[in-house]
Amino acid sequence: MAYKEVLRVEIQEVVRRWQAGASQRQIAEGTGLSRATVRKYLSAAVQEGIAPDGPAASEEQLSRLAGISRAGPRQVETPVEDSLAPWADQIYQWLTGDRLKVTRIQELLAARGCTVSYTSLRRFIRKRNWGRRSARTMRMADTGPGEVAEVDFGRLGMITDPATGKRRVVWALIIVLSYSRHCFVWPTHTQKLEEVIAGLEAAWAFFGGVPKYLVIDNFPAAVAGPDTLHPRLTRGFLGTPSIVASSPIRPGSVIPKTGPRWNAAFPTSGNGSSRAAISMVWPTCAMKPSAGVRR
Repeated sequence: MAYKEVLRVEIQEVVRRWQAGASQRQIAEGTGLSRATVRKYLSAAVQEGIAPDGPAASEEQLSRLAGISRAGPRQVETPVEDSLAPWADQIYQWLTGDRLKVTRIQELLAARGCTVSYTSLRRFIRKRNWGRRSARTMRMADTGPGEVAEVDFGRLGMITDPATGKRRVVWALIIVLSYSRHCFVWPTHTQKLEEVIAGLEAAWAFFGGVPKYLVIDNFPAAVAGPDTLHPRLTRGFLGTPSIVASSPIRPGSVIPKTGPRWNAAFPTSGNGSSRAAISMVWPTCAMKPSAGVRR
């Protein structure tokens, strides 16, 4: 629908009918404007101090109302910014010094006569980059070349299946060597166990060997229900002849001295569940040191 600028005379007629006692529906029918447009100008008229039982709108008030629909750039009003600006130093102190949450800061401002919505206050804080960053880090411990590989799925997008003509999701099984960050990507339509095993076999052939440990994320082919303290691997994954698995590593636990050590929980998924690690025995040669060289 094309943009239509509301004329000043039309705004004056809207205000006149409103002060004469007409409803918004009657004003819309009588002027040919939409009810949303009528509502917008009546709301602006109230903010200008025009009352339904008061005197007619002045020329200055009508000029400001007409500026609402005027095409072209105009200064954006930020009343919330203006009301929060005098409290900026105090908000910063509450947030960074006292480490209060935004909801508590909103309550303290309201108690001092500055009433703003939670969303407006959060926007005010984010605009100034005052948000606190989490002090918790999920840094992986240093490992030797070829010792550890990480596995996860990522969505690539949609593609048309030439066999059926239907669009299907394409996933990527991503295997990354922790030491060198060298990676291998295996595209697949499903996240089933057979596709996971096929992708891992292809990755070991690509890398020229097998890592000591495999850190897997919470995809259903390998993990039977993510759990923060007790992640469990699926029977199908554990039953694969080419895998010998130890019990999943829990947050804060340590791999035996024969392998790398971990200081904290593995990087978590959106539900806060830790990832599991398994020791690998694959029917191929061990990972060559050159496969994990840092670049």
